[in-house]
Amino acid sequence: MGDNSKRMANPEDLEHLAKLLDGRGKLQDRLDEAFTRASRLGVRDKLSPLTPMTSWTRETATDLRRRSAILRAEKGDPLAAALFAGFKLEELKGVNLPPDVMLIANASVANPEAFDTAWLERQKGETLQDWIQRIQADAVAKVTNNENLGEVVGDYIELTAMVSTVPGAFQMTATGTLHLIQYFKSLKSPRNIKWLKAPGTTLAQILRGEGSSLIPARIRALGAQIGARTPAPILDALAGKNSLAAYSGKVYAWEANLLKVGRAASGMSRATGASRLSAFASGAGSAFRTAGWWRAAGIGGSAVSTVIGAVDVIQEGDPVDAFKRDKAGYVAKVSGVAFNASLTAAMVAPTPLTIGAAAVTGAVYGVSSIIANKEKIREFPGKVADAGRWAGKKVGEGAGKLADGAKSAGKFIGGLFD
Repeated sequence: MGDNSKRMANPEDLEHLAKLLDGRGKLQDRLDEAFTRASRLGVRDKLSPLTPMTSWTRETATDLRRRSAILRAEKGDPLAAALFAGFKLEELKGVNLPPDVMLIANASVANPEAFDTAWLERQKGETLQDWIQRIQADAVAKVTNNENLGEVVGDYIELTAMVSTVPGAFQMTATGTLHLIQYFKSLKSPRNIKWLKAPGTTLAQILRGEGSSLIPARIRALGAQIGARTPAPILDALAGKNSLAAYSGKVYAWEANLLKVGRAASGMSRATGASRLSAFASGAGSAFRTAGWWRAAGIGGSAVSTVIGAVDVIQEGDPVDAFKRDKAGYVAKVSGVAFNASLTAAMVAPTPLTIGAAAVTGAVYGVSSIIANKEKIREFPGKVADAGRWAGKKVGEGAGKLADGAKSAGKFIGGLFD
């Protein structure tokens, strides 16, 4: 395919052809099925002339997608570089790609003859999130021609992500374990049971004057004052409506099992003759009002993190191969999904099972994340120091050039008045 014909092609047509080759149920799958059946019947050797077709199918589909990505890059499509790397359109739906990095990446794709594109290619077992993180670092290295600086950026992104999530996981482990101990101890005196509280409702508790004794008394007192001055409808909307917690047999909204609240409210609505849809809406509304905006937002965020993490793990491919490639890293990813899933469940229904699961998975996730990044943690200060020396050298070179330019300009101006 020459340059002119390449530019006249339609990217969607090339992608459709690629899908016909390696899409689900298409040529590649049919070839695999044929070889599998032949092996079972003991006549695999009869299909040996077709063996080269399997590699041809994969390579041709990949080539068609890359050609399509080049055309997309020439038209300014922000997804071009990711498609060129080997990701499919369905994998990129709803993904936020860093625009500054994608600009550099797409420039490489749009001019493959002039720029190296090997750095964009998806590596074995690399997920979309891994790829985005890697090319951010690689882009810096390409622009500055300094690999160490690129590594500093990549390590910073990964360590920042770890620092933003691991402490929360350990906190959940500590507080969850403590609350479980208090809960089981309180069962000895049924009149004073210390019910478990949904994670992420600490602020709601403080504003209601029911904050944990682990929080400094001054903060609890200030929070209670603010809560007392806040109009009841606003406080209910943010922190949850305590009166609805009775649907699950609790006093406070942060203790309530939202599933029980929704089910009870829906049942009462049905008992009064409401339709199934109306009853469902009534139950969902009661559950949301019990949760309050803060708790509901926490549930939504944790659920989204669970889905993103699960997709990331699936993109790793075969679990055995993925574990062999990076044991600690794979355990961190899987335990991260489990932690977010159990945390979501605990926020919806704070029970001994959900709180316990969140505490255990939080500990596994935190420890495995630290182990997976121990090399980066140890080497990061040295890399930053090297990057600082490089930056200082470049600044010095720039200052020298500026001074030389000023001298030249001075001589030129002085010559005008001679």
